[in-house]
Formats: sequence, C-alpha cells, structure tokens
Amino acid sequence: MIRSSNFWIGAILLACVPLLIVDIGTHYLAWQTEVREQVIYAVQDVYNFSKQDKAAILDKAFDRNQTLTLLIAFKAFFSLLLLIAGIYMLSKFVKTNKTDFFKSLVHIVSMAIVFLGLKLLGVTVFNTPQGVKFIDINYGNASFKKLIADNFKGKVVYVDFWGTTCGPCLAEFENFTQPLKSRYKTNANIAYLYLSRGNRYLWKQQIEKYKLDGSHIFLDDKTYDNLYHNALGNDTAMVYMPRYLITSKAGSVVISAAKSPGDKQQLYEQLDMYLNQQ
Repeated sequence: MIRSSNFWIGAILLACVPLLIVDIGTHYLAWQTEVREQVIYAVQDVYNFSKQDKAAILDKAFDRNQTLTLLIAFKAFFSLLLLIAGIYMLSKFVKTNKTDFFKSLVHIVSMAIVFLGLKLLGVTVFNTPQGVKFIDINYGNASFKKLIADNFKGKVVYVDFWGTTCGPCLAEFENFTQPLKSRYKTNANIAYLYLSRGNRYLWKQQIEKYKLDGSHIFLDDKTYDNLYHNALGNDTAMVYMPRYLITSKAGSVVISAAKSPGDKQQLYEQLDMYLNQQ
C-alpha cells in the first residue's frame, strides 16, 4: 500500500481525466446528430418542413451548438488542468519516495477503471426516468407479435424503430415527440414502444434527455434487423430509421409505414382511426 498523500491526490486527479474525455466524446457525438445533421436536414428540406417548423429546428440547433461547444471547451480545459495537477503531485511523490513505477501505474489505471465503471453503472442501471419502462426480450427468439401480445394487450401501440446516432430519429424526438404525447396524455388506450440499436450508453442518455416516456428495448444489430423484418412480415425489406408502425388493440400491425410525429395531422388521423375502434 502506498502511503503518500501526494501520490493519492495525483492518482485521483489523473483518474478523473478519462471521465471528462468520455463526456467530451459524448458531447461531440451529440453535436454531430443534434446540430450538424439537423441543420443539413432543415436546409435540404428532406421532410418538407413548414417555414415555422424549419425555423424552430434551426433555432434549437444553433442554441444546442452553443451549449455543446461551451461544454466541450470547458471540459477539455478542465481535463488539461487535472492532467497537469496530477502529474505535478506525482512528481512531488517521486522526488521524495522510491517506489515501483509499474505498481503506481496499476493503482492509477485501476482507479480510472473503477470511476468509469461507476459512471457507466449510474447511467445504464440506476438512471430510469419517470414513465419509462425497459423491456427484456429473448434475443435468440424475438417475435414482434408475441412482444405486443405480452406487453400491450388491448392497446393501440405506436412503434418507433430508431438508432442512437440516427439524426432524423433524434430530430423527431427533439421537435415533434412531445406534442404527440401531449395530445394523447389522457388516453389510456395508447402506448409507445421504442426499439433501438447503436450505443447502449447513449441510448439511456437520449431517453432521459428527450423525455421519451413509454416502453424501450435495446437490441443488438442482428436482433434489431430480425425484429424489424418480423414486424413487417417481410424478410427482405430494407432496414431504415426511423421507421414507424401502428398496431391495433387486437395486436396486429395495421399500418406498417405510419407517419412520423413531424407529420402531425396525418399521424393523428391514423392513430384516431384505431383508438376509436371498440
């Protein structure tokens, strides 16, 4: 056991640096999807947005750009300070103590791994937003019909196939999902199912950030593709995101290419048609 305050202070400072680096990487990925891609989609008018919707998207993208840029700059600067301070404290320790370099390195790396593990555990296990339900399924034998029957009996389900780095998916969450939820917030006959692939760490963060109340399943790429094809009843269908479906109260897929939340009025008409059925 190393008995030196200089060593342990330096080790803790250095072990915190990877936490900030992970945050910087996360912020950069967020900038790619929430700023760059949203500006591209708005400018190219991929979804034929109205002027009002396009202006709202661009305003949010520019505000988000400012926030993310400041966060990246601050955390990069702070991580550099921690690095310099940590090296300084360790240099003071080395000058006054004879120690095994490898042993010291093992302590620092182990501490960094523990810190990263606790951070990941906090995000993926203990951080469950209100109104969110996580569903576990058998990856080897996933059946879309059984999934709906087991979890959403008697409800109309709006299904969203999405990905954690899918720009259009996140644009829908950012700009149009909450108006949809607000419209049907008092209707107990509707449920929301989100099936995602990509990065599990980002997945939990994005669910919390966009307030995606509803049921969520994270899938590996193979299971995602299989469940997608199973839902459509077509093993050769091209997999693309976002993809929206509507299932009836009887549990059948009644609209395999439902409108997105951004197509407000048309989507409301589709949902109302099946919500009003007995």
